[in-house]
Amino acid sequence: MLLTRPLDHPCPFPRSVPVSPIRWCLMLTLLPKFRSAFRMLIACALSAIGTCCTLGQFPADHFDKIEPSAAIELPGTERLEVQGDIASELVSGVDRFLLKQIESSIQTRESSWPKPSPTGGSYVQGIEKLRAQYAQSIGLIDPRVEASEWILERSLPKNLQDMALEESSGASLDRAGLASDATLRIERVRWPVLEGWEASGLLLIPKQIRFAVVLVPDASQMPENLCGVGPGSSTDGLALARAGGLVVIPQVASRHREARQGRAVMTDQEYLYRSAFVLGRHLLGYHVHQNMSAVDLLKKTIPDRPIMVAGWGEGGWIALATGASDPRIDATIVSGHFGPRENVWSEPIHRNVQGLLNHFGDAQLAALIAPGHLVVDPVAGPSVQIAGDGGAPGVLQGPQASQARSEFDRAERMLAHWDLQDRLEWVEPSDQAAEDRASMSDRAIAMAIGKIDRDRVLDAANIFSMRTPLAQGQWGVIRSAESRRLEWLNGLDRWQQRKLDLIQYERDSHWKNLDTSTPEKFAQSVEPYRDEFRHQIIGHWDIEKKPLAPRTRLVYEREKWRGYEVVLDVFDDVIAYGILLVPKSTEPVTHRPCVVFQHGLEGRPTDTIVKDHPAYHDVSAQLAEQGYVVFAPQNLYLFTDRFRTLQRKSNPLGRTLFSTIVSQHEQIVRWLTSRPEVDPQKIAFYGLSYGGKSAMRIPALVPEYCLSICSADFNDWVWKNASTSAPYSYVWTMEYEIFEFDLGRKFNYAEMATLIAPRPFMVERGHFDGVAPDERVGLEFAKVRRMYSARLGIPERTSIEWFNGPHTIHGVGTFEFLKTHLQPESP
Repeated sequence: MLLTRPLDHPCPFPRSVPVSPIRWCLMLTLLPKFRSAFRMLIACALSAIGTCCTLGQFPADHFDKIEPSAAIELPGTERLEVQGDIASELVSGVDRFLLKQIESSIQTRESSWPKPSPTGGSYVQGIEKLRAQYAQSIGLIDPRVEASEWILERSLPKNLQDMALEESSGASLDRAGLASDATLRIERVRWPVLEGWEASGLLLIPKQIRFAVVLVPDASQMPENLCGVGPGSSTDGLALARAGGLVVIPQVASRHREARQGRAVMTDQEYLYRSAFVLGRHLLGYHVHQNMSAVDLLKKTIPDRPIMVAGWGEGGWIALATGASDPRIDATIVSGHFGPRENVWSEPIHRNVQGLLNHFGDAQLAALIAPGHLVVDPVAGPSVQIAGDGGAPGVLQGPQASQARSEFDRAERMLAHWDLQDRLEWVEPSDQAAEDRASMSDRAIAMAIGKIDRDRVLDAANIFSMRTPLAQGQWGVIRSAESRRLEWLNGLDRWQQRKLDLIQYERDSHWKNLDTSTPEKFAQSVEPYRDEFRHQIIGHWDIEKKPLAPRTRLVYEREKWRGYEVVLDVFDDVIAYGILLVPKSTEPVTHRPCVVFQHGLEGRPTDTIVKDHPAYHDVSAQLAEQGYVVFAPQNLYLFTDRFRTLQRKSNPLGRTLFSTIVSQHEQIVRWLTSRPEVDPQKIAFYGLSYGGKSAMRIPALVPEYCLSICSADFNDWVWKNASTSAPYSYVWTMEYEIFEFDLGRKFNYAEMATLIAPRPFMVERGHFDGVAPDERVGLEFAKVRRMYSARLGIPERTSIEWFNGPHTIHGVGTFEFLKTHLQPESP
């Protein structure tokens, strides 16, 4: 529906153009009386718009009506015959490509696992680098705090006078902590993990300590739930303690879901994961850290006792990672978790580990545990389905026993090369109803204890007999689960935000080897950073590209230009697609400067050409009318969760959406430089919103782009991704795919601009753009200006235009910037 525009209000759109609801939103951001109430709401919404009124629909009406016989191809290309929505096929093709890459990783991981060398060397030496690599991937990069003792937490009674009388009479000398019976005592404890962050949980102390256990709960459980307290509880902790284990049960991140800042609904796990991922940390790493800190204390307090780590469900996930990371652990029980990880992209997003599948499935993590012992307990794990609601959708389903066995057999084959296959133990599944009471099976516990306490023999019946819950009267006051959940969540969030505050200095140190003393030294010293950005942040497909095989057809016949749909081959199943606009002239169009204009989120190339989309204002058509050859590519960020799962599938392979997008652009510029219409030395990149994000990444890695313009996106990107204070942050929004692992310690937008330098770089910024406040944009651009002007001595090659407007193309300063550096011919 179109609305009538009041003619007495200033309006950035022509009076002859009907005003749509989106245009009304844009106008409201310009009216003083509405600014305070609507600026943040509308501008933030506009930061995500593309074709929001026709989301996912093929805009066939955006093309001119051209008779099929007149829809000729561009000279030197084949006729494009495919019909329908090519953008949809582009996304589907990349999906097929990624699934094939994931499938092929299975054999690659197994075949590349270390084998004995004729020159010798132990297995531990052979896997040392792999263990370090895994530690890096889960964010184990911070030094742990050295602790000397457990910190006991005991609640004082309300009547301190009565307590004093008891103490003076000796009546409370045997005070039982949180709970106790004749076999054990349970204490609330804390212990330091990282500087400024403590873990908390329960410590179960048996009458005689024979071994130690770090017992990890599932995300649905509090520590006391593993001691038989509460609905859905287990008695794993009690059984292990009565068997002689000093048991530490740490609190873990909860699966609790809520709307964050009233916006995207997500679990506590995803909430912490989002900031951590950008900062080079990981929720899994935090859990492993707190387990390893517990092991530090156990080694000090009972140095001569073996140590086990165990868990069910997500506790099994954490236990597997801990056993793989810490060679001090003698035995590991993984229950309700072990299995293939090729579908990790469909699991809850906090389990997304960058580059995991390049080297590690569960079989490889099992092999990292050796020469320690691993007991795989293939009981059913938790069944969890997380709806999107702004957060990432995900499904968690305990693996079938047959799947778990297949992965177990793979681990056995790898360890057999070293004669270490006996370090793996498989627990045959059981249908015994009695085991439904427990998370881990009795046989798994008995088997693991037998590996580290060989002086006695326990069987499943012995373990079952040790599961008797404590009577309710034997428990003291347990603090509310909600208060402890928030305490743990907020404590770790504060720690992450402190890291965010300091991360600029970490980046500065990382870039200390950049030499700007001469252009030659800059060009040489910047390349290692570009290589790092390409391989470690964006991810690179080391795959030979296909021949271009360009296919085109005429879709626009306008007074001053023609437009052609273009399809190019990239990899098997992967194409590049877009629309090429060629100016008309009385003379042959040759050697013209070219602008590649990139649309934003959920956008289409046609949005930048026709219909005066409020974010683009037909910018591609405007540039063609000014004499530029224009290519408007279709980017991958279209169809909501369809494209976001492409990021999910890319990450475990050590890649991102931009791994594929960069490859597409490499083919695009390869084709453009071959065209007689285009000056190969004058191909510029200009993008808005998500296209502005592209403008920071693609030209940094594709040197054929001679300049870059970032519109409606440039800001303190790391802050925008990781802050849990700023309302502008992606922590609160639906863009769960946006986060790039370990970006914050190495690259922000100023550093990406450095990779673009010495080529010209410009920012187009509307004061009322909800991407970020002006001060954050200015702060980051000041670093760009310092690099270009003070360090490289080329101030004329960078610029920022501030204008009174929202999240939209302004097309004034940027057009002048293009004219200055590209010098187009008059049409």
